[in-house]
Amino acid sequence: MSIKYSYGMMQTMVLNIALCSVIAAVFSGLLIPLIIKFCKIYSLYDSVNARKIHSGNIPRLGGIAIAVAFFSVAALFFLFNRTLAFRNVLPLLIAGMLIFLFGVIDDIVEMRAIHKLFVQLIASAIVVWSGYHFRQIFGLVLPIWVARVFTFFWIVGIINAYNLIDGLDGLCGSLVVTALITFGVIQYGEFKEGTAVCFILVGSIIGFLAWNMPAPNAKIFMGDNGSQFLGFLISTIPLYSISEEIEFNKLPMMLVIVAFPMMDTIAAIWRRIRDHRPIMSPDRFHLHHKLLNIGFNKRQVLLLIVLIQCEICVNVWISTQFEKTVGIILLSVSYIFMVGFFTVIHYANRAVLRKIRLENEQRNSGEIPSL
Repeated sequence: MSIKYSYGMMQTMVLNIALCSVIAAVFSGLLIPLIIKFCKIYSLYDSVNARKIHSGNIPRLGGIAIAVAFFSVAALFFLFNRTLAFRNVLPLLIAGMLIFLFGVIDDIVEMRAIHKLFVQLIASAIVVWSGYHFRQIFGLVLPIWVARVFTFFWIVGIINAYNLIDGLDGLCGSLVVTALITFGVIQYGEFKEGTAVCFILVGSIIGFLAWNMPAPNAKIFMGDNGSQFLGFLISTIPLYSISEEIEFNKLPMMLVIVAFPMMDTIAAIWRRIRDHRPIMSPDRFHLHHKLLNIGFNKRQVLLLIVLIQCEICVNVWISTQFEKTVGIILLSVSYIFMVGFFTVIHYANRAVLRKIRLENEQRNSGEIPSL
């Protein structure tokens, strides 16, 4: 009887999570037209700079639809599912709300970088001192102060990595959706609250993505309020302590899942330090820019990146089905593949730029006729 009852409870929980995810998607999608109208009235458009590839006035507060749908539906879910411990995810929701609200302020009045960093540190502190932090790396148990400091840097870094990669229609949202689905599936057995948060947020993002995909151009962008909010939750949801097997490989799993924004950010920082430019200065050498330079269009770039992201997410899940040693081998292979992919695209883009520069020099010198 107890086994049947447990199975029935599990089915009910899965159905409730699925239903709330659908509700969040519909709610988020319905909010977008209202936000677009609001942005047009008050001229709240995404600025065009060296990092952006769009032109024209595109509203930039789409993250509001994601956050409002997510917080509303999540509140109802936990209200009607008393068997789950709401306190387990309360720190994430409070800190996430803080990141979101100040992100909205930043999108409207443009906060100074130091002020944004201060808010990110406060949100990180709320999460870390609530017990969300790395506990070990490959079996080596971290002293509590090392774990907290490392987690601080991790959260702030991932928040800004997702913020930086949000430069192509549908890209940031799609990367987050695949990551959340992976985390939600992996954590279901021991952290059902986290699974619920993941899939309700997936629904909220899908409702937004219906308006954000390159078909041919996005109708709205999520803005810093959306990208920072999503980056924050991606960096923190998996930090909840679960099984020993998952804890052993947790850091490499997270490194693989966030490889696209993380590697792109590391490359951007190195590029700007090398060129003696401010670290936060925009440029057109992010991964999606390079793929566009090589000859892909926006839809093809999005499809390629999402397909690769899906593959590495599947590999991460597979790694949890084996013993620790086999798992770390699978994760290492995935990470090496990502490093190789970034390297190939880097040199392919360099070859294209060199060819263009050579043709321009020949054209200017009269060696080839101008078109």
